[in-house]
Amino acid sequence: MACRNFSIALISYLNPILCVLLLISKDANAIWYTFGILFSIAPLFSLALPREHGIVYRGYFIGAVGSAGLIVSWYTDHHKQLGCYLVGLSFFHISEYLLTALFKEHKLSYDSFLLNHSTAYHVALVVGLFEYLVTFVNLGPGYKFYAPIYWTGGVVMIAGDAVRKLAMITAAENFDHIVQDTKNEDHKLVQNGVYAISRHPSYAGWFYWSIATQLLLCNPVSTCAYAYAAWRFFSERIEEEEYYLVQFFRGEYVDYKDNVGIGIPFIKGYEIDPAVREQLLKKNK
Repeated sequence: MACRNFSIALISYLNPILCVLLLISKDANAIWYTFGILFSIAPLFSLALPREHGIVYRGYFIGAVGSAGLIVSWYTDHHKQLGCYLVGLSFFHISEYLLTALFKEHKLSYDSFLLNHSTAYHVALVVGLFEYLVTFVNLGPGYKFYAPIYWTGGVVMIAGDAVRKLAMITAAENFDHIVQDTKNEDHKLVQNGVYAISRHPSYAGWFYWSIATQLLLCNPVSTCAYAYAAWRFFSERIEEEEYYLVQFFRGEYVDYKDNVGIGIPFIKGYEIDPAVREQLLKKNK
């Protein structure tokens, strides 16, 4: 089933992307033929796979966002960073679902696309695009295409998402999009790979990715707002998650916490009472 859902989501996502790539190739015959065939697959797919129609439509929607990014990047001179942003945003969401399908099949759902993450997340996306358009119209393209900021944002955006995806792959079945308050029998404390550098690499990657999206768009106000909102969100999230991790792994997690940082400035995580901490460490030896 995981392979099936993975394939459906990937094919749905790639169809509009492939159409745009053929459009860019300027092969007229291939363009019209491919447009007719590929875009007809979506409704046919849904009729043939009624249980998976939600996957098809979401995959197509995310792919359409990426396709719009490719078109904007290729055919405009002053909105290339907006196109790159849309491509990066689409890849972020589709890869979340695909990796969950591979490593956490029993937890796979429409929520795994993270399209309905939260109202605050949706508002943040709208605010970022609004600032980009308003500043572009009022201040001109020169203001929006300052190369050092643009390139810094692009590189950090790629790196941040790469760290998050590496965290998901390394943790595999131990990764979850939701904070767990009950320990599963097969739940292990992952300390290798990127987890040897950060004890919350998926959060650290997402933190830097979110800020970098606004650097890429050269949005000064949204960059600051995203940094504050993301820091506050992950500060609370990590404290909550580490409370349960201490309950699950006791001294083993305390020792891990003492030796590995988080990777997000000024976030310390769950503060353990010194007396309790010493007892847990003694039991771990």
